[in-house]
Amino acid sequence: MNEARVSTDAADADEPLTTRERICYSVFNGADYLIKNVIGKYMFYFYTTTLAIPPLWIAIGQPLVKLLDVVTDPLVGEWSDRTKSKMGKRRPWILVGSITLGIVFPLSWMPTIVMFWDPMPTLVSIFVYFLLFKLLYYVTHTMAVVPYYALGAELSRDYQERTRIVGWRHFIGVPMTVLATVPFVLATNPEYFPDEITGVAVVMCGVGVIIIVAGLAATFGTRERASVEPGQPLPLKRALGITLSNRPFMFLVATVFFYGIGQYFSVSFAAYLITYIIYDGDKAGFATLLMWATAGGALVSMALNLLIRRLGANIEKTRLLKIFLLLSLTVPLTALIAFQPGEPYWYFLFHMLALPLGNTAIEILPLSIVADVCDLDEVKSGRRREGAFVGVYNSAFKTGYLLAPTLSMALLAFTGFDGALTVQSEATKELLRICMVGGCAVTFVLAFVLSLGVRLSRAQVEQAQAQARAAD
Repeated sequence: MNEARVSTDAADADEPLTTRERICYSVFNGADYLIKNVIGKYMFYFYTTTLAIPPLWIAIGQPLVKLLDVVTDPLVGEWSDRTKSKMGKRRPWILVGSITLGIVFPLSWMPTIVMFWDPMPTLVSIFVYFLLFKLLYYVTHTMAVVPYYALGAELSRDYQERTRIVGWRHFIGVPMTVLATVPFVLATNPEYFPDEITGVAVVMCGVGVIIIVAGLAATFGTRERASVEPGQPLPLKRALGITLSNRPFMFLVATVFFYGIGQYFSVSFAAYLITYIIYDGDKAGFATLLMWATAGGALVSMALNLLIRRLGANIEKTRLLKIFLLLSLTVPLTALIAFQPGEPYWYFLFHMLALPLGNTAIEILPLSIVADVCDLDEVKSGRRREGAFVGVYNSAFKTGYLLAPTLSMALLAFTGFDGALTVQSEATKELLRICMVGGCAVTFVLAFVLSLGVRLSRAQVEQAQAQARAAD
């Protein structure tokens, strides 16, 4: 077997990460949390209310654009596995991807500004712009994020250290979910901006700068770990076949797919219930409540992060994942009482207490389990293929959370919602409640049931690592 290091400045595979590396690596996760939460909480809400795009248009158009992203994630993962450069396998992708993402993301919020040649853009032209920039967003996001998570999966071979790495990433990243509520609060404040469209354009440019700076920190602040690679790459078709035949991994993929739908549906659809049921059409009230609920949820999530890492020393990762997904079934239960007219504090039960239970576990444990899966795969394929597995995993999770708005828009259209109206009818409000509870119940229950098929013990992982070392 021909040995080749992945980069000229790579660290040893067993060398622990320094605190500086942990921080530099983790900050890009904060940028990813920021953009995911901004999109989940506000983008579709912004396009269907401020720009008055019919929800059904987005419900149909969104999955069509998403089809490309389903393909590109596994491919980028495989391509990053095969990349050879002085910077390593992953960092060139993170660098280019984060810079282009930081440019594309703000532009996706500016249809009436970018299309300066058309002073009176139509709903059709705005919708076409939305689809085009969503497509560009998916491509640039994949270029940055898939290699980034693959890099995290290969930073350590230690069973517990892998969970700690993901835990650090989550702990540093989760405060950015609070920052994600600030742009809309600022954009809707008439003291800062003359109108919402201008405000959104300005604050999203600030988000773009954060994305680029975080990408640079992750690229130049983290060293890739050295690895031994065979002389000939595994054929792409066979590589994907091996990946998709891994049973624990495929159950994990199915779990995060449905959880991703539930997680982002619960937030994106809740925006309409907060605005039109709790506050009767007041967007400023919606933005403020969501900011405080998100801040409280972030604190709870950070505490749960520490608890999960402590419990992980004595409880298998897969069992711990199932326990927290079972607890996440409190989300549809609290949705029954969270949206009371003129009584916003009930919403804190839903967003600050119920949602963090499953969200924290799903952000920490599955990617640590993926790193363990790669140990089993190394015995079978003779290669380290974190990129391939993270590509498929990320495609499933992204498909889930990007299909969530499709579900939201379809159900929104079903309720008879009219974005041109400040106050919705009582019939629409009642249907909003029913759809909220039903959507959460179906997705979170499916995620829990599928998690029961994720069976991978620490003993299996350590045995696979011993076999791989013996083969080397």
